Amino acid sequence: MFPVFVNIYLYGDKADGKLGFAFYLFGTFRILSGYAALYTGGIALHLTDKKAILLPYKEILSARKKFEITKGFSVCRYRQVIELGGAQNTAGALAAGLVLRKATDLAFLIVRHRSDVVLEGDILVDINREGMRAAVSAVVAFNLLIVLFAAFKIFLEKILEYEHRRKKQKSK
Repeated sequence: MFPVFVNIYLYGDKADGKLGFAFYLFGTFRILSGYAALYTGGIALHLTDKKAILLPYKEILSARKKFEITKGFSVCRYRQVIELGGAQNTAGALAAGLVLRKATDLAFLIVRHRSDVVLEGDILVDINREGMRAAVSAVVAFNLLIVLFAAFKIFLEKILEYEHRRKKQKSK
């Protein structure tokens, strides 16, 4: 079946407390972008300067139970860069970098053994700055047929939900 490729870009800086994101169809057409930040009751997804979607923690946890992992997608490429600042504690930053490097190597070894994904990762230690930053990019291939079925299923569920609400309002 015809694959649909989605490029995913994430960038986080611990000092900002935000996680930037962007999703592109076939690496060219932007689907969605913005940044995520924590608020008291959950996570706020800021899509524009004036528009944000609030995701309370309770909804996130209940959605996790409903989410079904299918074989309709596969990760083709994954790349990460993690930057550690060591201006105040150079030895600690170097030790953390070493631990992260070994953990990444082990995780990549396990994933490469199970799939054909291209994995790349860098751990950088900068002794002239503080904090931690990370950037991730991934290419995910979706099976078009499964995406269409999922969209159709969501569409039908919304219609049924609308009809159910409409009947409820008429009965009142």
